[in-house]
Amino acid sequence: MENKSEMHLLETENIGDIVGLLEILEDLGTPIDIATLDDSLDEERTTLLNLLNDAEALGLVNVQDGDASLTPFGTSFLKADITERKIILKDMLRKVEPFSSLIKKLMESESQEIDREELDEFIAVNFPSEDLVATFRLIITWGRYSKLLDYDSDEEIIAYIP
Repeated sequence: MENKSEMHLLETENIGDIVGLLEILEDLGTPIDIATLDDSLDEERTTLLNLLNDAEALGLVNVQDGDASLTPFGTSFLKADITERKIILKDMLRKVEPFSSLIKKLMESESQEIDREELDEFIAVNFPSEDLVATFRLIITWGRYSKLLDYDSDEEIIAYIP
């Protein structure tokens, strides 16, 4: 699983969408056929598949033979309070892209920070086929929420929080 997660690029910009998926899986009972899950959600199939892929890369969901189920880790994550979830998420994000590579880049800097221009260049070089703005928003949203990263929007500086 770790190798898969390190190669996976998160696509879900809103953390709440992942949590919502986990709550639905818990409510519906697991495992559940992805087609049945798709019918119960008001999302495009691509969005659901991205959610499932991201949740699986984070170790929260298992997808096998067309069925999705919560992992024991996913169940624990759901039972955690918000503060605990942020701590758990901070650790999980270190293992997935774009965070894995970005943390390495930030640690190369003496101050463990880069400016917006450097971040945009990092995204363009490392994830060239991805939407630069969407990837930037994902990094800032997930990074701030988990307290893995800090972003000063006035100075446009992103910093690693070990």
